[in-house]
Amino acid sequence: MTITIRKCTLADIPALQAISRETFADTFGSENSPEDLANYLDESYSQAQLKQELQDPNSEFYFAYDDDQLAAYLKVNVGDSQTEEMGKNAFEIQRIYVLPQFKRRHIGSQLMTKALELARQHHSSTVWLGVWEYNLPAQGMYKHFGFKQTGDHVFTLGESRQRDLIMTKTL
Repeated sequence: MTITIRKCTLADIPALQAISRETFADTFGSENSPEDLANYLDESYSQAQLKQELQDPNSEFYFAYDDDQLAAYLKVNVGDSQTEEMGKNAFEIQRIYVLPQFKRRHIGSQLMTKALELARQHHSSTVWLGVWEYNLPAQGMYKHFGFKQTGDHVFTLGESRQRDLIMTKTL
């Protein structure tokens, strides 16, 4: 198993859309109504929305490949592109998603290592992320990397109000 990570470009939008939709549905599909999930996927992961996010100079996406197969992706944000106001020197890890067939191969850990490297390159003092309160495997990984819960916020998906934990790490 050889994992490679590379930055996404506009040419990657179809693959980014496919992996975004599949991994989000895998993670949250059983906890939400099919209608709410479909609406969220159509709105949040449309090609137009992903193009806008890819063109944002304060956001970056990365693909992780297991050998030559797309296995996971990462999205990070700085500045005004962060989803919460966390300060000028904060760095957000907005998404780390791994396709189901590639889980438990430490690909998420490799993407986390990449994100922390990027945060250091941005001279960020704090790295933060939001994680669904019931996603215990992800929380375990984040704790392993030194993140601690420092707050929470509500994530609304259709009619469902869900609690995300805010976890931070000081660099």
